[in-house]
Amino acid sequence: MHFSQIFLVLWCGLSLRSRVLAASTAVSSAPVISDITPDLVASVGDDIEFNCTVENVGRMSVSWAKRTSEIGSVVLSMRNILSLSDPRYTIVETNDDKANKATYTFKITKIEATDMGAYECQVILTATDKITKKLNVAIKHPAIISEENTPKSMLVTEGQNLEISCHADGFPQPTISWERENRAIMPAGGSSFDGQTLRIKEAHRLDRGGYYCIASNGVGQPDRRLIRVEVEFRPQISVQRPKIAQMLSHAAELECTVQAYPAPAVFWYRNGGKLQSGSNYKISNTASSHESTTSILRINSINELDFGDYYCNATNKLGHADARLHLFQPVIPVPSM
Repeated sequence: MHFSQIFLVLWCGLSLRSRVLAASTAVSSAPVISDITPDLVASVGDDIEFNCTVENVGRMSVSWAKRTSEIGSVVLSMRNILSLSDPRYTIVETNDDKANKATYTFKITKIEATDMGAYECQVILTATDKITKKLNVAIKHPAIISEENTPKSMLVTEGQNLEISCHADGFPQPTISWERENRAIMPAGGSSFDGQTLRIKEAHRLDRGGYYCIASNGVGQPDRRLIRVEVEFRPQISVQRPKIAQMLSHAAELECTVQAYPAPAVFWYRNGGKLQSGSNYKISNTASSHESTTSILRINSINELDFGDYYCNATNKLGHADARLHLFQPVIPVPSM
């Protein structure tokens, strides 16, 4: 082999080796985030700190940033300088010049619920390139029932199924249970029910009332929310005295009680005609409870034409009901001779 050829081979080999060594040196000197604090769980009011160790840090810019859904991220610190003037924040840079690494310790005192989220350690390489590692900070806070996603009241027609969902926020994730107002028995039996959704199968008018959604996660006091359940049903009429005896020229009262929701319109009829309050008749309707109405027809002075059948009629949007009452003249026994 000619000397020039031998020289060329040796030169190429040395050149290749020098490039490999240069590349190896460049790789080994590139910054690396070698350690970051694991995810943290704390309570409101605690003090926390998290560390990020960067090897081959050199003169690189290292920052802590908090991820936010609104604007992406907010830079909290740059090396040993805070970017935000929050008195609760502290940044400490600890350098190890021999190892060419540094640890950046970010501290937050008296943490608040808003401090929860993802925090990133960032090493800025260029204007468009960086290396990152992140940790999550979870903050325990009491259960809070969502007003937007939990109803204040529910309406169901008797016989239909009803579902009531209760949503709560908090950390740890709250559990949901249900109780009735005044510790009444639940529709499915028992004094309570566990689960986010309360299901009432074939609702009955007796299921109406207040139901407490109770959210608890072991932090602080459970949150409670009262949800009113109304059950619509068609009128039902009860009459305690369907037959009323009274003498001529005396007054008589005919009474019926209506159970219905929504509240019914109650009228009295005689011989197919609607009766109105006037000189001889007086009609009064009194709501004695949320779903009960008592109607009284008073006849001021009975004459022969007033004897016979009267009808109490109740109507709401779900239907109507009638009840017959009979007014008659008592027979006075004639003494025997």
